[in-house]
Amino acid sequence: MRSVQEINSSIKKDIIINGIMKSRGLYCLVSNPKVGKSMLALQLTDAVANNKQFLELDVFPSPVLYISTESDFSQLQERIKLLELVFPENNLYITDCDTNGKITKEYLLSEIKLFSEQTHGKLVIIDMLKDIDFGFDYNINDYQDIGQKLLPELRMICNKYNVAILFTHHLNKRGTLLGSTAFDAVVDGKLTLIQNKNDKSLIRLNVVNRDFPELDIQLEKSENFDFTCSEIVNKANILLTPK
Repeated sequence: MRSVQEINSSIKKDIIINGIMKSRGLYCLVSNPKVGKSMLALQLTDAVANNKQFLELDVFPSPVLYISTESDFSQLQERIKLLELVFPENNLYITDCDTNGKITKEYLLSEIKLFSEQTHGKLVIIDMLKDIDFGFDYNINDYQDIGQKLLPELRMICNKYNVAILFTHHLNKRGTLLGSTAFDAVVDGKLTLIQNKNDKSLIRLNVVNRDFPELDIQLEKSENFDFTCSEIVNKANILLTPK
């Protein structure tokens, strides 16, 4: 039998980003191409690794493993420099493709295992999911393939290595998540970047989450693709005041 105080303390320790992400959760960050998924993922990485607020939301700091399938280490360094981010030693670890230009399931697991055992870090970011070779074929539009094969593989990794995983993915032409609706059904939270058609510097971040109230956050993108929070609207009517 546990007291309410013990339950509340456990919940607090389990949070990575208040209102968005919990430990051992599975999350996706989606948008149309070239809107800024990778840039926002790096800003999220900076917040968690360096114990900064993320879009005015409190974080509980942790080392971060950033797995990139599309950019090599030097390209990521350029993006980090462009965003003027600074990562002290031992709070950010970057993995790109192996010597064969691939990220296989075995390579992925070995990197996450090493990260978990050596740093006890709680967050892994995969940018992008579609380029990981899990050793089996799947149809992105098939509910069973996504809901019973692909995403359970990621869920297993979360539970086995005590990490949360955030993966990036694309929207389709209708503005919904590309592929099967199993993506929406299985993940713990979805972060969607929606670009304003009239002003491409304005981006709306919609966060739908099974553990927290829904969030709509108005962002503004600067010339170096840094996102700043210009307005926060919490549909649960919880007062959040942006700086």
